[in-house]
Amino acid sequence: MADTNSSKKPNSSGYLKRLGARILCEANDLKRTPEALAKDLDLDFSIIQSVLDGGADEETARAVLFRMAECYPVSLSDLWVDRDDTGGGAVVMKASRSESSSRVFERPDTGGGSAPYYEYRDTAMSRLAPFKPEWIRELRVVGDADPANPGVVFNKGHLAHQQTFFIGPVNFYWEIDGQRFCAEMETGDSNYITPFVPHSFASRDADEMAVIIAVTYSGQVHQSLQDFSRIGAAAADAAAGSGLQDGFASRLRRHLAAESLLPGQFAEMLTDAGLSAARAGALTGGEAVPGPDELSLMAGVLNVRDEDLMVSPPEPGDQVIVRRHGEATVRQFPAGNEPRYRLRELARSRNQPYLKGFEVTVLSEAVKTGGEGDFRHGLHEYVYNYGTEAVIMTWGADGREAVLEPGDSAYIQPFVAHGFEAAGGDGNLVMVRIPGNLTDALFDEYASFPASGRLRVAGETEVWF
Repeated sequence: MADTNSSKKPNSSGYLKRLGARILCEANDLKRTPEALAKDLDLDFSIIQSVLDGGADEETARAVLFRMAECYPVSLSDLWVDRDDTGGGAVVMKASRSESSSRVFERPDTGGGSAPYYEYRDTAMSRLAPFKPEWIRELRVVGDADPANPGVVFNKGHLAHQQTFFIGPVNFYWEIDGQRFCAEMETGDSNYITPFVPHSFASRDADEMAVIIAVTYSGQVHQSLQDFSRIGAAAADAAAGSGLQDGFASRLRRHLAAESLLPGQFAEMLTDAGLSAARAGALTGGEAVPGPDELSLMAGVLNVRDEDLMVSPPEPGDQVIVRRHGEATVRQFPAGNEPRYRLRELARSRNQPYLKGFEVTVLSEAVKTGGEGDFRHGLHEYVYNYGTEAVIMTWGADGREAVLEPGDSAYIQPFVAHGFEAAGGDGNLVMVRIPGNLTDALFDEYASFPASGRLRVAGETEVWF
C-alpha cells in the first residue's frame, strides 16, 4: 500500500537485533538468564544466544517469541516487534499508487435505493504509525446546508479521532446529543471530530472536485482496547466520570481504591493535615472541587504529584471543532528574515494537545540553508501535497530525497529530521502530527531513570546481574 521511495532493502540485521534485545529485556523481567531461558523453552543454548545477539534468522527468532508466550504468563503483543517498513524513517506514496486503491461505497438515497456516496483512496501509511489517512471524494451532491437534508447519510461515528482538511465545496455534517449541524466548508478549512460522533460529508457542486483529507488516528483508549474489553463498558464508564466535579470525584476514588483507603479515612488524614472536617468531608465525598492549595495538600497526603489529581473535563463544543481558513493563526518558520515556510494552524483540540495540524506553504523564494529550518519533533507526521506544484522532501541523516508531486503523500517517523523545498512555484501541503505512544507520561517516566541506564531502554544489552 505504501512506497518507501528507497532502493535500499530493509535493514534485516537491525530488525533481528531489535528482536533479540526485546527478548533479553523480557527475560530480565522474568529473572531468566539466557541459560535458564534455553532450559525453560527446551532449546539449545546456542540458539538462544544467537537470537539474543541478532544472529539468528527471522523464523528462529520469532519462534522463540511464540514459545515464550506459551511458556510464560506474558502477552505475545508485549513481545512482538514490527518490522520497520519505512525507508530511513519515511514512507512516500505516489498519487498513481493512491489512485489504484480507489473504491466507491454506496449509501441509501432518497429514492429508496442506493447510490455512490464516497470514493476512498489510501494515502501514505506505515504499520509503525497510529493513523490511517485517506483521500475521500464526496459523490453525493446537495443543494443546501440543511443538516436534516434527507440525501445526507450519517455514519455511526468511529473509535478513531479525526482531523479533516477540506478541498473544494464540501458540506460537513455532525450530530451531538441528537441535534444535527452543518457547516459549508471551503479549501483550507479544517475540523477535529471526537470518537463516536456521527458525521457525514457531501458536495455542493457536481462540476467541481469536492475532497477531504481525513486523518483518522488512534488515541490512548484505542491503544488500550484489551484492558477496556476485560473490565467492560460499565466499569470503564463508572471509573471515568464526567464534568469537573464528577471527574475529580472519579479520579480521587481511583486513587483511594488503589491505596485501599475509604473516603472517611482519607477525610481524617486531610483533617490531620490541616483541613477543616467539613471541607475534608466535602472534598472526599465528591461534593466539592479543591482549590490549588487544597489539591497540593491532598496530593501530598496521597504521595502523588499535583497533576495526578488534576482534571480538565471536556467543555461544550469540544466534541467537534471547526476552523475556517481565514480565522487560523499564521506564522513564518523559521522566524526571521529568511523563512522557508508559512504555517497556518488547522483545527486544534485542548483535549488532544499534541494534535498539531498545519496548512504549509513551501515558499519558492526561500534560500536553501543547508538544513537550517528543517522540522524535527517527537510526533508521527503525515503530509499530503494538495497543491499544483511539486515539492522536494529531504529527510534523515543520510540525506534522502523524494519529489512530492500533486496528490503524493508521505509519512515521517518521530525524531527524523526533514524539510521541504519548492520545485517550482510555492508548494501547498497538508501536515498533521500526532503523538502515538510517545506521550508526556512516557517521557516523565523515562526522565526518572538514572542516566547510566537510559540507553538500555531502546535496546537491552545486558543481563540484569
